[in-house]
Parts: sequence; structure tokens; C-alpha cells
Amino acid sequence: MLSSPADESFFARLDNYDIPVVVIGKVEGQYQHVYSVDTDNYRDSIVLTDALINNGHQHIACLHAPLDYHVSVDRVNGYKASLEAHLLTVRNEWIIDGGYTHESAIEAARMLLSQNPLPDAVFATDSIKILSLYRVAAEKNISIPQQLAVVGYSNEMLSFILTPPPGGIDIPTRALGEQSCNILFKQIAGKTSPRSITVETRISLTASLA
Repeated sequence: MLSSPADESFFARLDNYDIPVVVIGKVEGQYQHVYSVDTDNYRDSIVLTDALINNGHQHIACLHAPLDYHVSVDRVNGYKASLEAHLLTVRNEWIIDGGYTHESAIEAARMLLSQNPLPDAVFATDSIKILSLYRVAAEKNISIPQQLAVVGYSNEMLSFILTPPPGGIDIPTRALGEQSCNILFKQIAGKTSPRSITVETRISLTASLA
């Protein structure tokens, strides 16, 4: 089981070995032995950004992971699509790559929250980005949600350690793993299985959107 890079050349090489491979993430190419289990990151990102807009926010930034994986590309594109659908400006200076580490995410959050004017809301594409936003907001005495609303892709643990609990989407890691294993077991047993499965997500809109 592999993650889902935007450059799928590795999948094409793997496909030649006639070994079943399940990718937890999006697969765009057509392969004989590569299967996909994913959530609808594009749709979910539209829903989250729409929620910010419906709560009155119009100056919305995005703190994201590097765009070398399908998941990051889809989440950023969903954010942009929501803004465009509501005729809001997509500001490139408010779309910041926070890298893969806590250190790079904090640096990116500091860059974002040092801008003038500040956004009034941020869509974060993963839990590290959410943590960095809360930490830097505290450093700069920026109140969440009174001065800065935050939503994003989170996990249940963050709801216990951050106040207010961050609104967003809890990644269904257990369901993704179970569906991936089911495909592999069926392939090993010589049974048929779908080429791709989309796992539903649960959206929680909390006080961090106010």
C-alpha cells in the first residue's frame, strides 16, 4: 500500500510486475494492477471553504502541504474553486506551502500571520498546519475564532488539546486501511474488486469557524 504522488511514473513501473498494489490516495492513470482507496478531497475542501464563507468570511487564506501529492493538489484546488464560485479573489500571497515538518509549518504560519492585511480565516490542509496556526496565533495574540477562523483536515486528538476545537474533517484512517486490505485480500485470493473506492468523511463545524 502506497501514498499517491502526483507523478505516477512509479505506478506505471510497478504495474509491469503483475503484483496487486493498493494506493491510499488518488490514482489518475489506468493500470492493470494498481487500485485506489481515497476520500473526495476536492469536494470536501469546497465544503470546508464554503462553510467559512457562509459564516461571513471573505478573506480566506490556505496553508497547505507541498503539491507533489494528489491529495494536496485536490485540497488546494477545492479551496480555490469555492472562492471562485463565490466570486471572491484568490490571493496567491495567501496560499502558502507549509512543508512536511512542524518547523516548516510554523515558519509558514508566521509568514502568513505577519501579513498586512491579515486574512480573517484560514483553510489548513492537514493537522500539522492547524497546530502551527494555533501556536503562531497565540504568539501574536491573535484570537481564534474572534480574529481568525480556522478549519481544515484534522484528527480527533486535536479536539482534546486545542481550544476552541478546530472545525473540519477527521480523516477516516481506519476505514481507508480496512478497504485497502479488503482489496488486497481479494486480489490475493483471485477475486474481483473495484478499481477505486471512495470513503465518506465526516465534517464537524465547531466554534473555530465563528
